[in-house]
Amino acid sequence: MSKLIPASLGAAGVGGAGYGGYLLLNPSENKEVVVTTIREKYKTSLLSFEGTTDEKAWESKFSSLKSGTPNHPDLKAIDTAKEEKAKHKETCKKIYDSPADNKNYFEDFKKYCSKLIGDVVGGTWVTDDGKVDNKLKEVKTNKDSLLHKELKNLFSKLTTDTFDDPIRKELKDWCSFKKDQLFLGEESNIIDEIKKYCTE
Repeated sequence: MSKLIPASLGAAGVGGAGYGGYLLLNPSENKEVVVTTIREKYKTSLLSFEGTTDEKAWESKFSSLKSGTPNHPDLKAIDTAKEEKAKHKETCKKIYDSPADNKNYFEDFKKYCSKLIGDVVGGTWVTDDGKVDNKLKEVKTNKDSLLHKELKNLFSKLTTDTFDDPIRKELKDWCSFKKDQLFLGEESNIIDEIKKYCTE
């Protein structure tokens, strides 16, 4: 039989378990296994519970919850019609302290409790063909300063000043992909480049 105890309680041989971790005790195998939590592994992706720091992101996550199909029972129990936002945040705290390898809770974390690159970048993301064309022209003009390899690859395909749908789609898809990725503490120049070529 296995048993989970918070690593913060301490135990022999725990070194480096860290805050929020767990020890999985398995007497039958006479060993201790440190279980990493979402809070530990994705600390830069956690939303703040203090003041209004991440309030816009919290609103966005709650909107996603309204139309979503969460896995965590406490998220399922939230009456979004009654705007039970405090319960949403409390459940996210529980999810933060869940094992990082729990696929269902990680899915909930990403959809309903995390800070994504889109939340950090902000602004209005371009979708209109004309505005996408302007971004493609900027990619072409700034070829020597591009940081992302995907943008460098895209530049190599920009052989004229007019762009077709497949080229537009390539930039749109890249921006959409970046928007939905967890914020992992990327450097400001990386975030600035995404903002430059993906938002108005």
